[in-house]
Amino acid sequence: MAKNVATVDDFEKLKNPDTGLVPMSFLVPTITERVGDIRGAEPYTALRWYNDGLAEPTAKLNAAPAQQQQRASTDPDVERKAAIEIPTAWNDDHHLQRIALAKKIAGSDASLTADQADKVIADELARRQVAGTGPNALTTQQTVTR
Repeated sequence: MAKNVATVDDFEKLKNPDTGLVPMSFLVPTITERVGDIRGAEPYTALRWYNDGLAEPTAKLNAAPAQQQQRASTDPDVERKAAIEIPTAWNDDHHLQRIALAKKIAGSDASLTADQADKVIADELARRQVAGTGPNALTTQQTVTR
């Protein structure tokens, strides 16, 4: 086992003497918990939540999770926006087409002016550029050579 990795024994030491449960604070929302909610768990369950990156003990733990996982962004709004195709020459489209595209990106039916629509589209393109995705439908801007 790797050095300084959390074990069940580490979580046994953190148990509440009255309940026998380890108080855990959630780091990501689940079906039943929100970020920051505190819930007691058996040491084995607490270790699994910790290793999965779901929760951390409320008390100090001097060990790292068994697997340092990078969780990909699972924000459904970002995924929804990324799936929307933005034409290359979107700014040459009729203002009503730009407004319709902006409403689709915003996920709202609220009324927009042409200037507001242009800003929504430009902001989404800027977000995609920062994220390293291409301008359209989850494509990346990487050159592939064979």
